[in-house]
Amino acid sequence: MVEPATSVELARVVTVMAAVFTVGLALLIMALAACKYPKVTAGILVMLTMLSQTLQTVSGVNALGYGDELGILLAVVLFTGRRLVLRGSIRFYPALWFFLAFAVLGVISSVVQSVPLSTMALGAFLFLKGPMLGFAVAQLDWRREDLPNVVRAGVFFVVFVLAASAINAVAPGPWNAWIGRMATITERAGFTSLTGPFDHPVGLGTTMSMAFLAILLYRHLIRKNALSLALLIATGLACIAAFRRKSIAAAAVTAISMRAMLPGLKALYLTALGVLLPVALVLGWEPLTAVVVSTYQEYTANVAETARVRMTLDAITLTVSAFPLGVGFGRFASFTAGDHYSPLYEDLGYQWIYGMGPGDRGGFLSDTFWPAPIAEAGILGALCYAGALYLLAVTGWRLMRRSPHAHVRWVGAVTVAWFITLGIESVVAPVFVSPPMFALPFVAAGIATALSSTPRQTREPLPATPWAAGPREGSQELLPWATGELKVVERTGGQP
Repeated sequence: MVEPATSVELARVVTVMAAVFTVGLALLIMALAACKYPKVTAGILVMLTMLSQTLQTVSGVNALGYGDELGILLAVVLFTGRRLVLRGSIRFYPALWFFLAFAVLGVISSVVQSVPLSTMALGAFLFLKGPMLGFAVAQLDWRREDLPNVVRAGVFFVVFVLAASAINAVAPGPWNAWIGRMATITERAGFTSLTGPFDHPVGLGTTMSMAFLAILLYRHLIRKNALSLALLIATGLACIAAFRRKSIAAAAVTAISMRAMLPGLKALYLTALGVLLPVALVLGWEPLTAVVVSTYQEYTANVAETARVRMTLDAITLTVSAFPLGVGFGRFASFTAGDHYSPLYEDLGYQWIYGMGPGDRGGFLSDTFWPAPIAEAGILGALCYAGALYLLAVTGWRLMRRSPHAHVRWVGAVTVAWFITLGIESVVAPVFVSPPMFALPFVAAGIATALSSTPRQTREPLPATPWAAGPREGSQELLPWATGELKVVERTGGQP
């Protein structure tokens, strides 16, 4: 008869073997798919990065929470390897060098500050996983013919999110019990904050604000129809229904800015804005002032115990004391620093502040973004990271302004808009490193980079040959330029 302990051990071994087999099979299928259908595989991996936290929450399997990290590593290996096999080269672009400089400064800071290797590696990967995914996507040969399929995939995902949000609105209690990260439903002004298919309202608010901007730009640059109008209204309402002030404000500011930058009837637009904005302010003055006053009091009433303000001020102090380096990856204001509860937090007395303690008491330790790169990689490292983000947005800007093709201009405009809106939100949220939204701007920039590197055809005459000086006397032979016969030369770096 088998002893109970032996049975438990046997079950554990079988479970581990089954998990290893499943993961191995999934990797094999993904590798085969990446070879035959690389762009479809890229889309699946992007959706995996967006839903990994939800899968972890619903299943209770913590390993699934690392699905976004695993998907990114797979994308880098598979897409880079595929390009090396097919093209014999890797596509680089200027922003990568700034991300590399940021990583080098962070690693040097970690070594100087004696940060454990595992903490340093996890902290560095947290910052670089978005750029790594963008780099992987840029290795694929994107063409403007692919972009309508990208639009269709985006519409499918947006409809899925909206359907989940509708179910959430109808049954908020059961939905939160099934998919929510927090035990109780979040409410703002007496209304339930929707989460949709994500485990927190922030995910829905930011994702829907980005979808709203993409649809708005689609209607301006490509075409207007009933479906795009319905999706525009629905995504705007879903963003509002998440009740995240930063997402709503960032989307509004970005939408106004992008419309002012794009070609069109600017005089009519600015005039309408000048007339309608004062009317909106008058009609919504009372709730608007209430939000502004409460926000102001939230951040100024007690600076020493307001996480975002306190950590920003402490980040500046730490980077000045460690100049020109920082305190090392995984040591301040990042998810890694919170998970391992950095010794700096204890030195600063965070364990006595609400929401900044160890374990479950540290919910506010990663409520913002910029204090982490500023403190961990130093001010020079943070400038390199910001410069890299700017260069990625510039790639989109050039496509938006120069490409003759509507879909290509749209990709460029979406890239610019997403970096603007997440740049605004990054002041109060870790949007460049946190799912579900962190991957989207880098993926858009990767596609824009590939489109910018599409070989263009330039016309150059064939090199001189003995007959190029002119036709033989009495011959009926025409010169190459008389027949229009020209040599096609491939160049990269231009616009498609």
